[in-house]
Amino acid sequence: MRIKGFIILIGFFAAGGLNAAEQTWHLKDGQKWQPVKQEQGSDFLLAVADAKQLVSSGKTSKAKKAFAKIKKDYPQIATADYDVYVKAEILYSKRKYDTAALTYQKLTEDFPESQFFQAALERQYQIATAYLNGRKRTVLGVFKLKAYEEGAELMGGIADKAGDAPIAKNALLTVARSNEKRGEYYEAYMMWSDISDRWPTGQMGKDSLLGMARSLENDYRGPKFDSKVLESSKSYYEQYQDRYEASASQLQIPKKIIKIDKELAEKELTVADYYARTESYKAADIYYQKIIDDWPDSEAAKTALAKKTALDEKLSKMQSKKKKFNWKGILL
Repeated sequence: MRIKGFIILIGFFAAGGLNAAEQTWHLKDGQKWQPVKQEQGSDFLLAVADAKQLVSSGKTSKAKKAFAKIKKDYPQIATADYDVYVKAEILYSKRKYDTAALTYQKLTEDFPESQFFQAALERQYQIATAYLNGRKRTVLGVFKLKAYEEGAELMGGIADKAGDAPIAKNALLTVARSNEKRGEYYEAYMMWSDISDRWPTGQMGKDSLLGMARSLENDYRGPKFDSKVLESSKSYYEQYQDRYEASASQLQIPKKIIKIDKELAEKELTVADYYARTESYKAADIYYQKIIDDWPDSEAAKTALAKKTALDEKLSKMQSKKKKFNWKGILL
């Protein structure tokens, strides 16, 4: 059986779990688990924290020495996954994020039960956040390109591996918000939808429902374009209003729904006018009537009523002229 519980148990101590002398152990002489004294556990935690701080500060040389000392002082952690983790940390300290991300990924894929698994995910999260915030990555050793897609891919991998852990939720939330911030509204909607599928209830369910509504509302580009995104946005807002009445009132969701109704009516009016211009009068009449029926209190309805009345009069005159036309006179 592979022994790798030392850091996990140390973590419990750091989080305020059972007494360290009762639960923190190490392997002695390759044979038995022996308790580590509380002082040693504290020293180990401080050593790891110092090494990680050196990495975050970009002090590569000092970080290498710190990790080497940890390995020497605590030989029970000197396993293959530790070596991969240290390699990734050194790359990260040099700000070689692309290679570091791949190395952290190797750790999480090759050693899914490693005690360094969570630490690797956290570093990947930091790299992905940097990419989503606009940090460029080097391509072919020369070109500097934006790495939004790479950041989103990293976050997706974190979420898949972390399950229901907070880092999984934060990863997908970060991608959704980044997409919205950059005006990638449909991509934001898709990410909010993924979040909703994974966590349909609680705060995540609430946030994702609002996120889907907001993203689709922002994705609508005006009456000349398809209004299906706007119709879906209205549906999500209505669901939010039904489920979270107090919050919906505070966020002025009812006003948003009224605004969307106005935009939908204007969209239908644009369609009706198009049919009228192209002399598809029957279709135009149907759309004008639809606006009057579906949005009776809107400005679009008033306009539609006026145009429908004028169109009906025009059609009536056309029918009258046809009846009065003397076909017999032409034949004679």
